[in-house]
Amino acid sequence: MEDMKKIYTILILLTLFSFSSVFAQEEISYEGVVKSFEQVPCSEVFSEGYNCFEYTINIPALDTEQRTAPILSETKDPKFKEGDRVYITSVSDEFGNEAWSITGYVRGDSMLLLLIIFSVIAILVGRRQGLGSLVSLALTLLILYLWAIPKILGGADIMIIGIMTVLFTLVIIMYVSHGFNMKSTVAVISTIIGILIVGIFAKIFTTLTHVDGSGSEEAFLLLSQTDGAIDLSGVFFISILIGAMGVLDDVVMSQVSAIQELYHANRELSTLQLYSKAMNIGRDHISSMVNTLFIAYAGSSFALVMLLTYNSGGIGEVLKTDVIAEEVVRTLTSSIGILLVVPISSIIAAKLIPLTSKKINTD
Repeated sequence: MEDMKKIYTILILLTLFSFSSVFAQEEISYEGVVKSFEQVPCSEVFSEGYNCFEYTINIPALDTEQRTAPILSETKDPKFKEGDRVYITSVSDEFGNEAWSITGYVRGDSMLLLLIIFSVIAILVGRRQGLGSLVSLALTLLILYLWAIPKILGGADIMIIGIMTVLFTLVIIMYVSHGFNMKSTVAVISTIIGILIVGIFAKIFTTLTHVDGSGSEEAFLLLSQTDGAIDLSGVFFISILIGAMGVLDDVVMSQVSAIQELYHANRELSTLQLYSKAMNIGRDHISSMVNTLFIAYAGSSFALVMLLTYNSGGIGEVLKTDVIAEEVVRTLTSSIGILLVVPISSIIAAKLIPLTSKKINTD
């Protein structure tokens, strides 16, 4: 019976996607407040294990109330409660038939408050660097959402746009956050080398493991909504590079900063001595960052791993699934980049940082 439910659910989802072009002809969303709800019978497909509720929503913009279509709840309680602020969407098909559905909570105010708290703490603790990091973050988001994503959705080569995005954001993050100086330049050079290493390993092992980014639910939705026009393997590859950049720039800047401080504390240190002392620091950083990377990915996929383990019965079967294989490739290739970029950035910084300081002193 459970297997049949899964089949029915998949068929319903496929039907919804196949007819999405019909029902997306006119779709209008409003903010509303839940006034009341009523439990109603579910359809036969979801007759076991689910409860269904219809909601009455007050829509201030229309000065009216609307009743939604039945909405599933996996528990005995309704998903939305009285007084909840929600988004309600009106969908009209080509025949003019109208249906209302809740698409989610209104979260804007709470998310804005969280952003303000984060920004204030970043500035108080990081001061100028904290402000610079916020500016670079804003510029990065602008590049992604106003340039990169529209270009890719418009049919541009995802590999070219993706690599350009990684390079642009890296330069912005480093120079805006840390200033225009040799330390930032060394960090940019080292991080680019690290990203290149990650890219090479990612390209090799996505081919060897036959992962192409199609294992996740969001990949299926993206492919469905774009009628298969998006290269999912390209999206997956670029996502690895973007994620790796976010980790590598932290590791690299820590190494370069450590070498700069070591040299300023003792200008008699040779290149080899600087490198050796920096690697002592870097090895500690390596262990913590690799663990952080694995734990972060495991935490974000924890519910999925539990679900797959419950259905398959063993970790061996879980590792065979596409979505977990993708995360393994993503995590290990990024970790290889971390392991190699520490000595690379250390030797580059040990060579260049003293030269810059000597030139400044001579001038």
